[in-house]
Amino acid sequence: MINQLHLLALILTCSSLCAQSTPFPSANQKQPEVIDAPSIWSHFGGNTRRQSTAHLSSTIPTLTSPTWIASGDGTTTYIPIAQTGLIVDRQQVYTLATNPAQPGSSFAVAYDRITGSFNWATPIPSPLLDSWSTPAIDIQHQQLIIAIGNQLIAIDAATGTQNWSTLINGIVVNASPVITSDLGHNDRAFITNYSLGGGSASKLTCINTDPFHATNNPFQPGEIVWQASLIGDSSGNTPAYTNGTVFLATASGSGSQAGLIHAFDATAMTAPSPLWTFSNTINAGFFSGVSIAKGHVYASSYSFSGLQFNSNTVKVNTYTGQLAWSVPTNRTDATPIVLPSGDVIVSGGVPISSSVALPFFGTLPSIQYIDETNGNSASVLWDSATDTLDDTNNNGYWDRGESFLSLGGWTHQPIAFTRDNTPMLLVGTLPETTITTFISHNTDIAMIDLTKLPTDPDFIVEQYTGTGSTPAMFGSWIYTSGADGIHAFAPTQLTPLQLIDRYTKGQITLNQLIDRLQR
Repeated sequence: MINQLHLLALILTCSSLCAQSTPFPSANQKQPEVIDAPSIWSHFGGNTRRQSTAHLSSTIPTLTSPTWIASGDGTTTYIPIAQTGLIVDRQQVYTLATNPAQPGSSFAVAYDRITGSFNWATPIPSPLLDSWSTPAIDIQHQQLIIAIGNQLIAIDAATGTQNWSTLINGIVVNASPVITSDLGHNDRAFITNYSLGGGSASKLTCINTDPFHATNNPFQPGEIVWQASLIGDSSGNTPAYTNGTVFLATASGSGSQAGLIHAFDATAMTAPSPLWTFSNTINAGFFSGVSIAKGHVYASSYSFSGLQFNSNTVKVNTYTGQLAWSVPTNRTDATPIVLPSGDVIVSGGVPISSSVALPFFGTLPSIQYIDETNGNSASVLWDSATDTLDDTNNNGYWDRGESFLSLGGWTHQPIAFTRDNTPMLLVGTLPETTITTFISHNTDIAMIDLTKLPTDPDFIVEQYTGTGSTPAMFGSWIYTSGADGIHAFAPTQLTPLQLIDRYTKGQITLNQLIDRLQR
């Protein structure tokens, strides 16, 4: 105990001498870290790069029991739209929801993130084709940007009042907007539209979010700056952004089912041509967003035929579009997650029915771990479904009655984080399909240890039943939704002595210890 107290005194002294004040910027400051502040889950995937990684505070996330469950204002019930993601800022957690008593209704809803108390609900257009788009937080202008129906809508984050709405000449299905914060007077929101089955051609729409300025920004808030045509079709193609460039994938190419990845200049004042275009190495399209990490763009495809490894995940250079590697993976509408090691997590697969004689589409919901052996080579290390499948007839695929561990899935976006130097994953379980329902709320959420194999008994560290759709995190708080509303899980608080103990056991580094004691 004396040694721990002595060490604590030394660390606290160092903390007070070395710490520098880094106040959170005001809403009007033009700084990229406003959007990507580690504590703010501002976009689908957490930030503009869609990295789906959380940075923990000095506390430990837990799924032991919800701190609160929110489903309305006490009079009206608001249930999150199935599979849509949540976003969180310092004050509130936001969702797109429906009132079950009013079929077809749709609302943007905000709750206090600590207490779960209802703050406001604003009617919005209904989603089309079971769309599960996630809104984004425009921190600079203190508003939500929502892509739904055939428009982008800006809603004041504090009051829920509508600031503006813009028709985009197409409908949005499963795609979520991205908002820049580092372009001076010319910050923008970007969204793609759905184009399968006829209707409007696919395009990337750029919309102004900054105040009008006759010289620096000759556009009103909500005004379309440009629309760039995309080759082939688009569906669920959420854009990502970093350093003045917007990256996005498409569901197909010109005359081919091979999807494309494009890079566009986000600073353009008129519709630009792509800086580069990558064509998928197999005849499968991208029906999801892309993620950006380590100087590369990552995307996972969705093939409509084949078994568990029928699709692929690619790693492409952000500057040139050159392929680094392509690995066979499960079909998905989720984006890959890049771990600090460079390894990659893919959530994919279509839910099945174990009791009703419904079609089996050839893939099971799973988490796949891609081991990157070097920057230009990778392979799947394990698949949580196939590795746990009780293949009683040894035919190599699932048959009705055979059990397996169901995690992840094609509509689910997990979150990766590091706890005590151990890579972890927060991941939900898709519901089984029924005759009438294909898109519904997740049934469970689990915390898994990525250093273990799916067959290890301690692979699942914690699990909670009754919620689990695409989550969000604020510090070490966990937010996720289910059929009865939003569930919030408060973290476990650690005392300074507990932190010291973790350091002496080698579970955290000295820098991590100092950082946690400073918070």
